[in-house]
Amino acid sequence: MSAFARSYAQAFLQAAPTVFDVDGFLERAEAIRRAIGAEPRLKAFFTAPAVPAEAKTRALRDLARRAGLDDYGQRFLELILRNRRLLDLGMILSTLRDEADRSRGVVEAQVTVATAIGEPERQRIAEALARASGRRVRLTTSVDEEILGGFIARVGSEVFDASVRRAIERFEEQAREGTGD
Repeated sequence: MSAFARSYAQAFLQAAPTVFDVDGFLERAEAIRRAIGAEPRLKAFFTAPAVPAEAKTRALRDLARRAGLDDYGQRFLELILRNRRLLDLGMILSTLRDEADRSRGVVEAQVTVATAIGEPERQRIAEALARASGRRVRLTTSVDEEILGGFIARVGSEVFDASVRRAIERFEEQAREGTGD
């Protein structure tokens, strides 16, 4: 995490309105970051020294409006643009998420599942991990068919292995112990 990204994140959180939807902002701003990163002409437009700052600001406002950003979020992105840090938006948003999570007492839970899951399953896993870890969690998921079923979760340094693969391994260990091998 860079010092400049942390400065932006802390300033954003300190100046945000009391009931500001930080997660909603992050989602919408990430959509803008992806759009700029995925479209070479857009990226070139925002980085070209020959393009007037006013034109860049108008374009960013249009992107912000289309993404559904409110005035506060839009002004924050305009500040990043004025300071020529728009291409660092990904790092700034990541740091902002980390700082917001830390201030709310939320930890990231990296969950691996055998097949893609829907929102109800995500919610049940998040609740189970919150009870087990004693902390609020934010899930990021990945798929690995090798675990066969269930899930493996990493919350900080703790690992919760509720996979079918691990259950089979435990069965094999118990069977070996029972036969004296």
